[in-house]
Amino acid sequence: MANQDKENKESKEKSGGGSELQVFDVRGVPMKVGDFVKYINTGTVGHILEIMEDDEGVWAYLDSTELYYKIGFLEITLEIKTAADKRKDLEDEIQEKIRLREEVAGSASTENVEMGGAG
Repeated sequence: MANQDKENKESKEKSGGGSELQVFDVRGVPMKVGDFVKYINTGTVGHILEIMEDDEGVWAYLDSTELYYKIGFLEITLEIKTAADKRKDLEDEIQEKIRLREEVAGSASTENVEMGGAG
């Protein structure tokens, strides 16, 4: 992975050493802030919020864990729903169904329904 760090430094130099690093994932695909990536060692996924360089290499800060990961261990991937996202969607759906049920039950109990026989 030292090779990847060397390539990332060379990319920075070629781009004029500006504030925006040009970095590549483990397969050589360019990466930028906002990309959805996977950390290949654990399968952790998230969006890149920041890319920074220090004496130990180039790092990407992921929103899902609020941690920095070495660029050389990340790969661009398709955005997928995590278990937490799916659980949140399900909770929202259940809350909406409960709200609708209460609304229907509330309107049924407040209606003035006359029950009458033949008169």
